Amino acid sequence: MDSNTQANSSSSNTNSRKSWIRRHPILTTFTILILILFVAVFLYFWLRPYFSTFDRSEKGELSYSMPSRNGEYTAEIYGVPYGGATGGVTIWVDVKKTNAPEDATVKTIYRAKHHGNNHLEWDSENTLRIENWNEYTDETMTLNIDDEIYDGWGWACKSLRMKDKSVRCPAPEK
Repeated sequence: MDSNTQANSSSSNTNSRKSWIRRHPILTTFTILILILFVAVFLYFWLRPYFSTFDRSEKGELSYSMPSRNGEYTAEIYGVPYGGATGGVTIWVDVKKTNAPEDATVKTIYRAKHHGNNHLEWDSENTLRIENWNEYTDETMTLNIDDEIYDGWGWACKSLRMKDKSVRCPAPEK
């Protein structure tokens, strides 16, 4: 009987020494999956500005367009809704060459939240003034269309993918 008692006591010792993970495999798997999901969402929002592109993927409604003084370029302002019923509108300004249809590349030079009053004005052949303001906020910019972009969120300025696309990227004042 001594050997039976020893066998029972040794088996109860090994059962009590089982790790928590082995005793609760379903709960452990669920916890690990939730943790991985949380880390993935955190990394997505934390790294999103660094991998952002300045592309709206042809979304939005054309508000109006304005040709340059010599007719070589056309500036177009688009409105893209975001955030559903409680969201707002992001405005995008694209510039494209109008004289050469074979070289009709569209370049986005401006993105910001819509503030109410928008206007495009060509200061010179390569300089575009974009007005976007209301009584509380003014994101009016004058940009050289060849080498400047403006992003109201500041993401394009930090983006590793946009690093070589422009010479100057004025960031919003916050």
